[in-house]
Amino acid sequence: MAVMLCLGLWGLDRGTMWRDEAATYQMARRTLPQIRETLGTVDAVHGLYYLLMHLVLALRPSEVTMRLPSVLAAVAATGLVAALGCRLARPRVGLWAGLLYAVTPVVTHYAQEGRSYALVAAGAAGATYLLAGAIAPGSACASPDRGAPGPACGNARGPACRDARGPARTPPDRGASGQASCTPPDRGASDPARTPSDRGASGQACRDAPGSARTSPDWGAPGSACGDALSPARPLPDRGAPGPVRTPPDRDARPPGPAATPGPGAAPNPGAAPNPGAAPGPAAGPAPDAGPDAGPEPGARSAVSVRGAAPRSARAPSAPGPAPGSAGPGPRRRAAGWRWAAYGSVVAVTALLHVFAVLMLAAHALTLCLARPPRRVWRGWGTAAAGAVAAVLPLAALARRQSAQLAWMRHPTPGRLWAAAEDFAGPSALVLAVSLLLIVVAVARSRWRSLTAVALPLVCVPPVLLFALALYRPCFHERYLLFALAGAPLLAAAGADRLADAVTDRLVGTVTDRPAGVVTDRLVGTVKNRPAGVVTDRHRALVAAAGVLAVGGAFVWQLPLHQWERQPLSRQDDLAALAATLGRLTRPGEPVLYDPPKERRIAIAYPRPLAGLRDIALKTPGPASGTLYGIDVGPAELPRRLDGARSVWLIAADEPEAHPAKAATLTGPFRLAYALCLPGVRLERYVRVGPEGPGGVTDDHWRPWSPNSVP
Repeated sequence: MAVMLCLGLWGLDRGTMWRDEAATYQMARRTLPQIRETLGTVDAVHGLYYLLMHLVLALRPSEVTMRLPSVLAAVAATGLVAALGCRLARPRVGLWAGLLYAVTPVVTHYAQEGRSYALVAAGAAGATYLLAGAIAPGSACASPDRGAPGPACGNARGPACRDARGPARTPPDRGASGQASCTPPDRGASDPARTPSDRGASGQACRDAPGSARTSPDWGAPGSACGDALSPARPLPDRGAPGPVRTPPDRDARPPGPAATPGPGAAPNPGAAPNPGAAPGPAAGPAPDAGPDAGPEPGARSAVSVRGAAPRSARAPSAPGPAPGSAGPGPRRRAAGWRWAAYGSVVAVTALLHVFAVLMLAAHALTLCLARPPRRVWRGWGTAAAGAVAAVLPLAALARRQSAQLAWMRHPTPGRLWAAAEDFAGPSALVLAVSLLLIVVAVARSRWRSLTAVALPLVCVPPVLLFALALYRPCFHERYLLFALAGAPLLAAAGADRLADAVTDRLVGTVTDRPAGVVTDRLVGTVKNRPAGVVTDRHRALVAAAGVLAVGGAFVWQLPLHQWERQPLSRQDDLAALAATLGRLTRPGEPVLYDPPKERRIAIAYPRPLAGLRDIALKTPGPASGTLYGIDVGPAELPRRLDGARSVWLIAADEPEAHPAKAATLTGPFRLAYALCLPGVRLERYVRVGPEGPGGVTDDHWRPWSPNSVP
């Protein structure tokens, strides 16, 4: 987020506004009744944004103030993308995804623009984050190779759970049952198992069979499956061959002394845990003072393997009701209801900022299809989505009546889709190629399936749907799809994480196959008499730092693009330069024509240089007429207003279909003296001529217009 804030503030004051920002500026400066009246005729899709900017510019009307909300929204979107990576994968994926999002040139482009697109992107990222939380509330990281976010794994040191690296390798002493053993490869069945007290400073738990986690005997809450939850005073229970679920005795009923009787042939070792690799036998029974028929204590818990080999805690059958300290079904339902209410509200507000943002619901629906959540999740999402759509329908109906604003658009070609992909994943050729490769790795060799189920529909579904809609009614533009960009850095970061794990496993090997005291590390040398978790943490820190450096290299490679985005010419036009040029060339009192009326935005955005000119065609100003740029007089009235004028300025859009409208009125009594071309606009000066030209000058002295002629 700090990186995005710095990039957003860098070069924020370009010294000029372009045409769309000028529309924001003038609408936000109007009164609330004038804004309401104008939205009934034009720009209804930006109505909520104009109301927000009305409050912002009331503090201090300036270009920088107008762009600050977009900068803050981009910062929020960056944080939400990083949070999605942490929730759906692990912290380094979130770190890389957030940085990739921040250094994408198109993100900084709209972060420094006084329009609603950065706010829409932040809202869509927030809605997606709420969706992920509603599907799996309380999860902190996703289990690999599963379709939905799983329980939190590991602890601060993290290497106890194998969720990040995939299934753990099976040591030589594992049997066909796949039961995990705490005995190193050189231990026999007669050796006592190691208790947590003899594991060294790290206190790491033993690793389970591939794809499963390990739960301490007295911990039932999800998320404590691995790590330092085990106390050295409590040895691990016996883990024999697969059989019925074993419920350990209540820890308060344990007498002091050995935790369990060693198996046959094992040397007595008071205080040591039974050997998990020993022959199958009965589980640790009830406390010695209990009778032979005594069952589990009322507060006991058991570790139960559920779908996908993800552990969960289940209460013993003799203890009905919810676990102590856990919320009952009523509070859980209320919490889920509030989550879906928040999700629906965020989606509705985001779609009110721009109506095309409602396409995110189609992406979220596909995410739910891939995640296959329970029916109650579908009901909650359907209710929230229906409420959001109902809130947006009136705006969509009004925007349809104002669709003439998009008359300048054309039916898209497949090349426009590729251009959007370049903006999202590039646009530099090298960065684009690397990003697409990482995305392919993330999709084809998915480790974080929950992340893929969220990010892939988000980046693919809205562009495809908008492209299909644009084939019927032209409306396709990359800026309308900025909210879908968040999926690209998430997939790229997941692909980089997959490759990083593959490289690390090849160079370093899996430390769980060796005793914790002696670990050979090809990256940092041989580290002896140190717990395995410390070395793994160093590897992870090195890999995370390498990823950050790679993102930094991508930023440096695309630095010229970022510098270009801070230049005035990076936008479609430069209204400040145009107003200054026209102010130098004109004299107070000269008439001016705007063709079409939208070119009047120059005088609206920068009125001081053009304060002395007479807008000879204006009939009713914009605020009074409920339009953006006012209403002009008819073609019959315009020649009468031009009577007596010796010269007139024409500010025309550089569009062939827009120029002839008022130029035809000047063709007879006026002739073109000279012209000046600027990006998107032509400045033309017409002079009234007689038989010998104005003031007795002959026609030979008049220069014809040419695109490159300057005064």
